[in-house]
Amino acid sequence: MSFSSLNSANDALFGAETNRPSFFQRVVDWFKNRADLYRAEYELTHMSDVELADIGLTRGEIHNAVRHGRIG
Repeated sequence: MSFSSLNSANDALFGAETNRPSFFQRVVDWFKNRADLYRAEYELTHMSDVELADIGLTRGEIHNAVRHGRIG
């Protein structure tokens, strides 16, 4: 059996799993996502009420708008 056929067999058996991110990468991505959400919420909470009204938000809607988007 040649090396290329062994690689083909390996790819056929395990190819789907090698495309998935590792556990470590998923943890890193989760922390990056949380940091992005925190940063967006921080920036919005430091805007004035007039600036928030310009983009159609109130202070009470900031948390949900950052995490779920605006409805409407």
